[in-house]
Amino acid sequence: MPTPFPVSVPFRPSPRFARSLPARRTLLALAVAQACAATAMAADPSADPAAADTAVIAAAAAPSDAANLVISVVTVTAQKREEKVTDVPLPITAIGGDAIRDRNIGSSADIERLVPNLSAQSSGGKASKPRWFLRGIGTNDPNANNEGPLGIYVDDVVVGLQGNQNFPIFDLERVEVLRGPQGTLWGKNNTGGAINFISARPTFDTDGYARIGFGNYGSRTVEAAFGGAVQEEVLAARASLYYERNDGWARNIVTGEDGPKLRDFAARFQVLAKPTRDLEALLILRLRQRDGGNPGSALVGATSVNGVTTPNPGGAITQGGGSYLPSYGTSPEPTSDYWAGDGYNKQDTNGASARVTWQFGGHTLTSITAFDNSSGDTWSGVGVPAGTTLDRSSARGSDSSRQRTQELRLSSSKDQPLSWILGAYYYNQDARVDSQGARFNNTEQYTQSSWDQKSISTALFGNARYAFTPQAAVTLGLRHTRERKSIEETTLTANDNAAGDRVVFNDANAWWLPGAVSGGAVVPVTALERSARWNKTTWDLTPEYRVDKDLLLYARVATGFRSGGFNQAIVNNAIRLTDPETITDYEVGAKSEWLRGRVTANLAAFYYDIKNLALNIQQVVPGTTITSTNGSSNGNIKGIELDVDALLTRELRVAASIGLLRSKYTEFAYSVGNVQLDASGNEFYRTPRRSFRLDAEYRLPLASGADVLFGSDWSYRSHIFHNATVQNDPIQETPGYWNGNARISYRSANEQLQLTAFVSNVTDQRNKVLSQIVNTRGVYPTSFAPPRQFGVQATFSF
Repeated sequence: MPTPFPVSVPFRPSPRFARSLPARRTLLALAVAQACAATAMAADPSADPAAADTAVIAAAAAPSDAANLVISVVTVTAQKREEKVTDVPLPITAIGGDAIRDRNIGSSADIERLVPNLSAQSSGGKASKPRWFLRGIGTNDPNANNEGPLGIYVDDVVVGLQGNQNFPIFDLERVEVLRGPQGTLWGKNNTGGAINFISARPTFDTDGYARIGFGNYGSRTVEAAFGGAVQEEVLAARASLYYERNDGWARNIVTGEDGPKLRDFAARFQVLAKPTRDLEALLILRLRQRDGGNPGSALVGATSVNGVTTPNPGGAITQGGGSYLPSYGTSPEPTSDYWAGDGYNKQDTNGASARVTWQFGGHTLTSITAFDNSSGDTWSGVGVPAGTTLDRSSARGSDSSRQRTQELRLSSSKDQPLSWILGAYYYNQDARVDSQGARFNNTEQYTQSSWDQKSISTALFGNARYAFTPQAAVTLGLRHTRERKSIEETTLTANDNAAGDRVVFNDANAWWLPGAVSGGAVVPVTALERSARWNKTTWDLTPEYRVDKDLLLYARVATGFRSGGFNQAIVNNAIRLTDPETITDYEVGAKSEWLRGRVTANLAAFYYDIKNLALNIQQVVPGTTITSTNGSSNGNIKGIELDVDALLTRELRVAASIGLLRSKYTEFAYSVGNVQLDASGNEFYRTPRRSFRLDAEYRLPLASGADVLFGSDWSYRSHIFHNATVQNDPIQETPGYWNGNARISYRSANEQLQLTAFVSNVTDQRNKVLSQIVNTRGVYPTSFAPPRQFGVQATFSF
């Protein structure tokens, strides 16, 4: 697949680049992208890797001419072994680490800018989980205990909880996005695909960089990495860090401060050991500390009939016998004033992984052991405009998780007619959430709930590829997974009465402590537990045919499943159980090169048959507002994707992609309370029918040997629904929109200094991320994507 970042010639190899090129062929495309250089690489897929490296070096030194304008080829590990992306019969997008840094992409969710048919919007910015959707497969599920249908990985280690999947990305080698179910080599919860963030590894050459940035809304960023040999050819290390601070873009009329605020720090330390020629061990330690503040939300007063929203005149919010007109009326925007009390949204994560690789007798044994922990605390104090009768509410919560994973793989060499991979996988996660809430007026209320879930999953898997001829081959994958889950839940909702004796806050300043609330409605919590087991076998079959060195054709039938689970809240005195969601993908594709490697074009067409979709229901019936995993549906999605990457001149590179999707729920029956409803025929939520991406960069060489780089990337997504069941309410929809980003950089002749000015969201697009249904308090909350941001950055490389 074409890589969505520009490369051009002529190439001026720095001493550090020249030293590292023979040792790290995988980083070739990234280094070339950073330097905006072009290389000429052997296009023959059977060519010897060493010969390919020699050809690259020779092309770099050769006089520039049309024959040397070649798009570089990235090495990926999508099939658990190193391969050229053009040789992998799968739809893949590979994004280099330098491209990510140059485009000011700072979080995992922001890669949606460069991947067709991918979205990762978040209603709470970088402090909340992204809503991953790839080719229409994703989830709006608010249940924090349920895994999503896209596998998110960091250095081949899964990030199990969706709440931990929005993280800073820095000092990366590349990101690989695999589209379509990856149910054999990658396992469960990959029905939509898999995204793997791969860190830049230590090398035996001393190198690094430091970047500092400043922008509007009090934005400050610092990013740095440094590494090299500890003991030549035996031990190397690399340290990386990231810091971001943002003061927010909207005014809190209660505190007088701007928000939502963000403080984010992350660090990574790696040690690479090569005690022998055939044995390698990589240890990675990582941590993150984040505080997202108390962002609040834009509330609009409204009524709802059959789930269809009618805003009150002026957005008036009627609570406690009074009415309040928000300054933004019925049309809030990202920068609109809001109200919220003091608060915080803190999250600490830490982890370690050890990857050991042993090569023997033409085989490779790989072990990946990982430990990951997280803990979080949230607090939102009372905060309402002065003199109003709005609900005076407060909430607090805590969460923790512990995850242990182990993967073991044995693989043969690929350069033989029959190549194979055998493996085993173990996953163990224990997660807990406790939450409390209080309303001090307008009929006092106290709520308390918790859940504690344990998940254990084991799997055996294999993959075999047989080449009938140098042109024709077929790959078969198989995986069997055993999974068991158990959960314990508690809940209490205590509402006061007219007499005021059912809920009494004895200490409103410490209402969450034992004994701080009493009354007739404050009774022991309801406690329930439930467990379940599942066994699933997934498989894939992929025939491929290489017509010539420039054209690869493939077909694919692949299956996958998303884990079953439980609703995180007790509903109607029961814990709802959802069975595993399954998918079968029927796909054909072509990967091609044109004009002697100056243009690549990849085409894929697919049909998804999905069974037992687990859908969260946001629906109002008389007197009730509820959100729960309470729907089951089948469905299908069909689509076409086209990616084109063109090196038009030595200075200009353009990449574009288009995605077309059609989706439909079938047999969609659900219930809210005792009401049985049907939404068959609705489109999949958050699934645009059309999406488009354009990325371009132009390099202007200066007489001094320095460069000026002009770059811009744009994406378009057509209309989407926020709700699976209600699709006749414009409030719960987002119209089609464009989003653009632009930058201009100066790079010194020795390539050690780069100065950049950038603008994100050039047109100040103010599209909605989420508008929920009208709740029982007579309001609906709305969240937005960030407004236009701009700034400057300085990057020093050595």
